[in-house]
Amino acid sequence: MTGNLAYNINFEAAAFCFIATLYFYLRKKYYNTSVVNNTFRRLTFCQLTAIFFDVAASITISYPKTFPVWLDVALNTLYFAATAYLFYTLHLFFLSFGIKKKVGMPLLLTSRGVLVLFLSMLFVNAPTGIFFSVKDGAYLPGGLYYLCLAFPIAYMFACSVTFVIIKKRVTKQVFRVLLALLLLTALGPILQFLFFPTTLLTHFFSLFSLILCLFVLVSPDYAELTKKRAELFELQKNLESKAAQESDKVYKRSKQKEILFEQIIDALAETIDAGDSKRSGHSENVAETSRLIAYKMLLPKNEVQKIYYAAILHDIGIIGVPESVTGKNGKFTQEDFEQMKKHCEIGERILSTISEMPEISKIARSHHERYDGKGYPDGLEGKQIPLAARIIAVADAYDAMIHERSYKNIMTKAEAREELKKCSGLQFDPLVVAAALEVL
Repeated sequence: MTGNLAYNINFEAAAFCFIATLYFYLRKKYYNTSVVNNTFRRLTFCQLTAIFFDVAASITISYPKTFPVWLDVALNTLYFAATAYLFYTLHLFFLSFGIKKKVGMPLLLTSRGVLVLFLSMLFVNAPTGIFFSVKDGAYLPGGLYYLCLAFPIAYMFACSVTFVIIKKRVTKQVFRVLLALLLLTALGPILQFLFFPTTLLTHFFSLFSLILCLFVLVSPDYAELTKKRAELFELQKNLESKAAQESDKVYKRSKQKEILFEQIIDALAETIDAGDSKRSGHSENVAETSRLIAYKMLLPKNEVQKIYYAAILHDIGIIGVPESVTGKNGKFTQEDFEQMKKHCEIGERILSTISEMPEISKIARSHHERYDGKGYPDGLEGKQIPLAARIIAVADAYDAMIHERSYKNIMTKAEAREELKKCSGLQFDPLVVAAALEVL
């Protein structure tokens, strides 16, 4: 391979490295699975894919004697397809912040229709060259080449319309970040097309907006969560009446009820775990494990979902325990333990206001009962304990064993499984333990 590259790929190559790091960080480290965060991860992956094909196509077209023509055409086609899907996902990201179905569904269907149309035309391009062709190492635009430019413009317009619609539904901080995402995504192609035709800039500028999104939209804001936790503690005495008022509002917004409920669940789960860094992700982990066990026990789908919600909120009563106890390093005194035990009853009082699923409050109260009757707060035994609470008890204990706590050493997963076996029939329901051992 000799000669020089026809394009300066340094900016895109740098962007590829940064976005790859960002994507794998999101895949490995970030636990929140809200619609916005899932779509953001998907957007990051699409960005990564588009850059890869952009750089690869630039390299092959720069060395026509080294690479066959069919590879040039294939890589350029894949680049256009990846970029099309990237702009489609960008629109989904804006839609994920919530739009009424009456407006959001037509926008979504239009986006999908345009994407399918463009991908179909790309497929036709290979034998016909209607968009582009490659000859003697030269990239030759076809008769419909400008549709390739019109496509991202159309999507930027769709994103702009969606942006205007969601403006009143997001905070000022989120609004500014989405505006930066919109402008920087458009800036790269404009600069490349008008001023830097031999420098790949299309995806470089959007890198900065993705990083902004990570820190402002996706990363947990610990200070904000701490503030919310303090507010919840102060408002605990009035929580039942306020929750009843909020319930009335939710009933009036029946079409938004499910989305709102999910968001409240996620926010409360993060609030519960925010006070102790060693609990990070604990509520979500227990919920996922409980769901797996419930499925393994062949429980109905609606029961599995109720168990998942109950597991997410099983420790909500901790917000009513003094921070001097919850934030303590080292082993608990007997007095500390008695204070901590109250979180079951506090959790029941808080969750009793959720009229849609009244059983959640009973589950929160009973998740520290033991199968042999030596648990708390009521000393229930065997099948007196709600099945959901017996499932959550196993999931809760397993997650606590395999993660660090101030009062104990971490266990391996194998050691934790053995501990579950030892406690089967004593602390835990044998049937639940048997199901858990098959899925853990």
